[in-house]
Amino acid sequence: MVSGKVCVLSLTILIFTTCITYGQDTSNSDLAKQSQNPIANLISLPLQNNSNFGIGPDTETQNILNIQPVWPFSINDKWNLITRTILPVVSQPDILTGGEGRVNGLGDTTFTGFFLPKDSAKLTWGAGPVFLIPTATDDALGSDKWGAGASAVFLASGLSAHCLAMSGLLQVQAARISICLPGSIS
Repeated sequence: MVSGKVCVLSLTILIFTTCITYGQDTSNSDLAKQSQNPIANLISLPLQNNSNFGIGPDTETQNILNIQPVWPFSINDKWNLITRTILPVVSQPDILTGGEGRVNGLGDTTFTGFFLPKDSAKLTWGAGPVFLIPTATDDALGSDKWGAGASAVFLASGLSAHCLAMSGLLQVQAARISICLPGSIS
């Protein structure tokens, strides 16, 4: 158990050291702008916590912590690949688990790869595949289905993704997931 904690601590230090080293040549205002851009050429580890209160007749609470590492790669002189993963850590109340009691664990992972031109003038844009990976540790925390789709981002307008759930090779199910995050980057 101690070696697992040491491994997690070492990995955390490595990620933060890499982020600090990467950003040393950039001014604070440039870093502030890039940190608000979901597809910036910047290694980052955003954590987004969503608490939903008053669920069901017992007014229970649901909590979802999204761990969202962003990792950029330079493909060539003209293109970057920005990977964005969302790994939810979920605490699901009894009303949403079908009577199993509170369930805690990992939800399904979403992986997106955005291909972006390095010189995109005033409009930053990118497009690429999005995958839904059934990594839930309990049936109450995920769909138990693979999914794939297309994702596009246009900054100044926001982020958009659409994923179709699949069970079996190329068999598209009725379940669909769409994400739209409006916003602007100045």
